[in-house]
This record gives sequence, structure tokens and C-alpha cells, in this order.
Amino acid sequence: MIYNYIILLMYHIYLKSNLNLIIMKKIILLMSIVFLYSCNNTNTVGEVESSNNNYARNLESAQKFMKLHEMEDLESQIAMLSDDLIHEPPRYGAELQDKDGFINDLKGYQDNFENMKFTPTYWLPGSDSLGNQNGSVRVYGVWTATHTPTQKSVNLKSYHYWDFDENGLITQTGDYFDATGMMMSLTSDE
Repeated sequence: MIYNYIILLMYHIYLKSNLNLIIMKKIILLMSIVFLYSCNNTNTVGEVESSNNNYARNLESAQKFMKLHEMEDLESQIAMLSDDLIHEPPRYGAELQDKDGFINDLKGYQDNFENMKFTPTYWLPGSDSLGNQNGSVRVYGVWTATHTPTQKSVNLKSYHYWDFDENGLITQTGDYFDATGMMMSLTSDE
């Protein structure tokens, strides 16, 4: 629609300024090329559908992973992880971890907390750096649990993300919450 307005504007300019018809045709041709190029979408319908299908499958996997954590079923969680997993832990100053580091973290939570429950606020599709959905999954939510050694309650807002390979295994995951603040609250005398 805006293209039509541009052509009308250019025609009006042509009539007012007596521009050469050949120059005007070149301007129209150039504008047409620019317009067509700007409408180019690099994703084909098949790629978008594939990404959406992967998201549905991966969403189920992420939800299952969280339920398994609540049930403290570490072995079933491990079966969902790629051997090349990269984990971004929530601790201050922590470096990226490999699969073994992530498993150690999961085991630590399961050994030190009981009645773990995750209540999701929003499950969302992830995207690549250009904003194209890529089948990854992210979630905002709240963890509640009881710290086994102190019997103190935890109520922790969190954000988690998962990237998956073509086989549905988790290749990258990250957790964002105040892990240091949580642990300090559990060790305080309050």
C-alpha cells in the first residue's frame, strides 16, 4: 500500500518538475527493487513449521525435566541431557559448566531440599539472535521447597532456558535466580 503512495508521489513530482520520463522509470525500477528486497523473508514455511513443531516437542521435554526434578528422579533427568551439555549456573561469578557439573548441581538441590515444587508463570518459545523461533524453551516461575537441614521454607522466583538438539536432548541450559541470597537466608538465624 505504501508502495502505491510512493509511485503517486513520484508521478506528482514528475508532472511538477518536468523530469525526464527515462529518469522517472529508473527511479520507479529502483524503488521496486528496494521494495521487493525488503520483503524477502529468509525463513521458508517449512522452516517455521519445523521450528514450531520442535518447540511443542521441546516444551514437553522441558516441563518433564522440571517435574522429574520435583520428584528427585535424577537418573531420568540425566537421560535427557546431551553429552556436550553446557550449563549456565545461577551462582555469582560461576563459570559455564559441563554435563557433570550440572548433574552435581541437580544432585545437590535434590539432596538438600524436599517438597520441591515449580509453579510456572510463563512458558515461552526461545529465539535466535535475529528473533526467529529456534525451538528452544524458556520459563519464568517460582520454586518452593523446604531446606532439609534447617527445615526453612524457600520461595524463589526464577528463569530457566533449554536448547535442544535434533534428537530432543538438552544441549544448553541456564538458571537465573538469587542462589547466593537463597543460601544465605537458609544459614541465617532468622
